[in-house]
Order: sequence, then C-alpha cells, then structure tokens
Amino acid sequence: MSKRRVKEAATQPPELTGIAQLLSEMPEATLDLHGYTGPQARLRARDFLTTHSRISAGSVVHVITGKGSGSKGRGVLLELTRDLLEGEAANHVDEYAGMLGGGGWVVRVK
Repeated sequence: MSKRRVKEAATQPPELTGIAQLLSEMPEATLDLHGYTGPQARLRARDFLTTHSRISAGSVVHVITGKGSGSKGRGVLLELTRDLLEGEAANHVDEYAGMLGGGGWVVRVK
C-alpha cells in the first residue's frame, strides 16, 4: 500500500518592515562619490537627491561614498553625506540607512 502525502500549507516568510525593507529594495539609481572632494561630493549628492525626489518620489537610491580607507578615522565622504541627509537635503529624504559593509547610504526619497 502506498501512503498518501499530506500537502502542508506553504508558510509565507515574514513581511519585511523598517530598515530591513529599505535595505532589501533595488535602487532606482546609484551615485558613486569616489574621487570627489568634500565640496564636490556635497553638491553632487544634493543635486542627485533633489532630482530623484522630483522624478521618482518614494523610490530607493544608493549613494556610494566608500569606507574611507585612505582617511584617518571614519570616511570623510561617509560623514559628509550623513550630515547632508540629516540637514540640507532632509526635506527630500523619507528614510535612510547605512549600507551593509559601511561604504554608503541607502535612501528613500520623498
């Protein structure tokens, strides 16, 4: 006699929320700031966030700064960009989180 297999109900994985949701989304665009000076990087990042806030509100973008291995202490561009996200560009930023590995930011624009 053969035994019938009872089909188990498929369980759905838990829904991601908060930072996990943000980090899991594919970016609409990426800005790589490697090679820029602090003032250049600030202008490029501000313009990038402003533009994407206008053309793709609610989307996720990546801002790559690098880890700052060539700098003493933490990376200059990493800190500069965080300050921009919390200050001058805050009205274009819905939420943000550090990239896994520490070389940039994942940003949801408003």
